[in-house]
Amino acid sequence: MDVIPWIILLLPLLAAFGITCTALAPARNALAARLSVGAVAAAFVLTWILRWAGLDREASFVWLQVGGLTVEFGWRLDALSLPMLFVVTGVGGLIHVYSLGYMEGDRGYGRYFAGLSLFTAAMVGIVLSVNLLQMFVFWELVGVSSYLLIGFWHERPAAAEASKKAFLTNRIGDFGFLLGILLV
Repeated sequence: MDVIPWIILLLPLLAAFGITCTALAPARNALAARLSVGAVAAAFVLTWILRWAGLDREASFVWLQVGGLTVEFGWRLDALSLPMLFVVTGVGGLIHVYSLGYMEGDRGYGRYFAGLSLFTAAMVGIVLSVNLLQMFVFWELVGVSSYLLIGFWHERPAAAEASKKAFLTNRIGDFGFLLGILLV
């Protein structure tokens, strides 16, 4: 059971990577949709399995150790993170399914699903984070993927401008988040 949260985190991340790697494949759009929707659907099913496995679980490993400073990377499942995991995988799944029709025929179909999968992975990472540094890393990944999704139709001036605004707004939030981490 302790491997399931790792799988939930890795599924959308691997989907984003896989979609990016298959960008030149002939049937890339269908493959992108299958990888992306399949990953988030599997993550949602695995979240239900976790629901029955019990709460208050945690697993981590030492990611970085410098002198007396030890930074861990892992996941924590408790009464707060499990419902949020349902929200991220459930609503994310609905967004993925809706996007199948909404984005159909767009020449950036695969790129869109790569960005959406990356965004979903980042949100799962925030929910399962075991410490503030890990949460900050995933927060940054949410910012990057948001920038990519908001500016998806970058050739349109309004979309390009909106992505810049979102990027700058996120930097303000990043500063506050980082300041909060340093104060703790």
